[in-house]
Amino acid sequence: MPTYAYPSRTVRDAEVPLLEAGAPLMARAAAALARFSAEVLRARRGLVTGSRVCVLAGPGNNAGDALYAAAALARLGARVGVIVLFGTTHGNGLAAAVRAGADVIDLDSGQDTAQRTAALTELTRAGLVLDGILGTGGRRGLPPHVARLIRDWRESEFGGTVVAVDMPSDLDPASAGPESRIHADATLTFGGLKAELIDPRSARFTGPVHVVDIGLGLSAEAAVAELLAPEDLATEFPRPGPESHKYSRGVIGVVAGSREYPGAGVLTTGAAVGTAPGMVRFLGAHDVGERVLDRHAEVVLGPGRLDALVVGSGDPETGAIETGLATIAGTAVPVVLDAGAIEMVGHAEAAPVPGAAGRLHGRPVVLTPHAGELSRLLSRLLGEIITAGRVAADPLLWARRAAADTGHIVLLKGSQTVIACPDGFAVLPAPGPASLATAGSGDVLTGIIGTLLAAAQAKRRTGGEDGPMPDRVVAHTAGLGVLLHNAAGYLSINAEQLVTAVGQVTSALVHSGRAADGILVQ
Repeated sequence: MPTYAYPSRTVRDAEVPLLEAGAPLMARAAAALARFSAEVLRARRGLVTGSRVCVLAGPGNNAGDALYAAAALARLGARVGVIVLFGTTHGNGLAAAVRAGADVIDLDSGQDTAQRTAALTELTRAGLVLDGILGTGGRRGLPPHVARLIRDWRESEFGGTVVAVDMPSDLDPASAGPESRIHADATLTFGGLKAELIDPRSARFTGPVHVVDIGLGLSAEAAVAELLAPEDLATEFPRPGPESHKYSRGVIGVVAGSREYPGAGVLTTGAAVGTAPGMVRFLGAHDVGERVLDRHAEVVLGPGRLDALVVGSGDPETGAIETGLATIAGTAVPVVLDAGAIEMVGHAEAAPVPGAAGRLHGRPVVLTPHAGELSRLLSRLLGEIITAGRVAADPLLWARRAAADTGHIVLLKGSQTVIACPDGFAVLPAPGPASLATAGSGDVLTGIIGTLLAAAQAKRRTGGEDGPMPDRVVAHTAGLGVLLHNAAGYLSINAEQLVTAVGQVTSALVHSGRAADGILVQ
């Protein structure tokens, strides 16, 4: 099941009625943090007893979580030190830690050299540091004495593990001064995944993020993003059933390849075939179609009923694109635009394919640019130069901006692919292997995504659902396509092998969920 991400305020608001009713939310969070911390310590040195644990304690409730967890670790034999950074902290949590034997260092302003030296020593020798300085309600920016302590600590020979409690303090990947911020080895966040933690730029500050359910009951409708894991693909892949036939499994149309880039047509179509549709129709240039048939005899050349259409890989000729778009006129089937076809979007006048904007209206459209292609689209839309470097530096921001401005779903390819809907909702599939950064890999992804959309559209059609597929469903389905592409990437080193691997992964998914586990979960 996907992991959903929520604005921090949504999580805090969900806590209020439960706290007023007496629900022990802090006790649940602290217990989970203590268990996780004990596992970290046992992994480091085999036992908790004798381990050194340091708590960086701020004024908020995440300090309470950390202090209660530290008290539990002290009762297991850990040697606990608490550094109080703001002159005050969570009173009951601090009392519990002291009763369990914790030592306390008060570093209110950092003016006391002896206290500052003691705090730095405590941090440096700890095997585990719990970051409870600032939580979701804290303001951005750390006081100078805290920033200095963190900077000096990061420059020391510290070799322990840092666990952020709920989220790393002063998390702001866009601002300067990362040397004075917490860089956690892992983050435990409570109640729900906070939206700040899913920004790809935050990964160097958070480490792996673990979500602890403390009983808030947050709904998927309140989420602003979802994270997809390989297990989601194994669960949701559209497997045929006893009543299935080729039209119920989805018909995908492919407009790809050209005289200059015929291989793109072969790769896109091959990936579509390997993803197990009911039928693949190739609508591109005749000579490319001949090459496709040489590889895949089951492909049908020429137009007909479609459940999804992919256009653009390998810069197909305008006539082929017009044929493809004409085939879906009067329908709401989804379209995937890749490579050169993205140029059809964002032109105030003189679009490369006349009438394309009207043909795309009223249906889900997925754009699949890399950073360079998205920078060109954004430059057209915004009337200013947006470089590929700016896009790559903040992919989620720019994908959301492009989706909002075009009204289309934007799948921005990269080491962390991000998918954005026009309303700002985002889908983040788990990253794949670096070997996918190779010529033709994007063509393969386009074929996969188009085929999964065709299957989803066919299911809607046979189930009597009218109208366009909802954007979030489209984005989710595209995210599953990214996961399949990733899984095939672990079995290949170039695009031709990748096409073959797509069929291998799909075969495992279709015929045996258990067999797929070994391929999908790397």
